[in-house]
Amino acid sequence: MSIFDHVQDRFARVQQEDMSLEEYLALCRRDPKVYASAAERMLEAIGEPEVIDTAKDPRLSRIFPTK
Repeated sequence: MSIFDHVQDRFARVQQEDMSLEEYLALCRRDPKVYASAAERMLEAIGEPEVIDTAKDPRLSRIFPTK
């Protein structure tokens, strides 16, 4: 795939499409990410939080010491 094909494919994917209000509401019902705010989309991209015990990792325990 050439760079031009890649750019053309990407451009085609991000094109806006016309839809009726009923179609938009049906899409919102199926996928809540459609009407999500930028912050909500960012949290979705980051994923679920993970707790890391820095006391068990010698490298991280120097950066984030536990008292």
